[in-house]
Amino acid sequence: MGGIASKLSKLFKNCPARIAMIGLDSAGKTTILYRFKLNETISTIPTIGFNVETLTPTKGLTLTVWDMGGQERMRPLWRMYLRGTDGECE
Repeated sequence: MGGIASKLSKLFKNCPARIAMIGLDSAGKTTILYRFKLNETISTIPTIGFNVETLTPTKGLTLTVWDMGGQERMRPLWRMYLRGTDGECE
């Protein structure tokens, strides 16, 4: 994970970045989010709505990650949260 964090810190250089993580149900979005936040793998349940977490993986890099559920009724809402983001992970 350190390699990814150092590449991101060079990309966003002391700027807080907003990242939208979207995808289908049970794709591992929440697991990845909490792996970065807590540095351990936890058991998760399907996300209803979305999770928002602020991560600081390295000095000078702050990421606000929006983990959006993949239920079919949530998908039309994705586009509203993508505006103003600095990156998308699909």
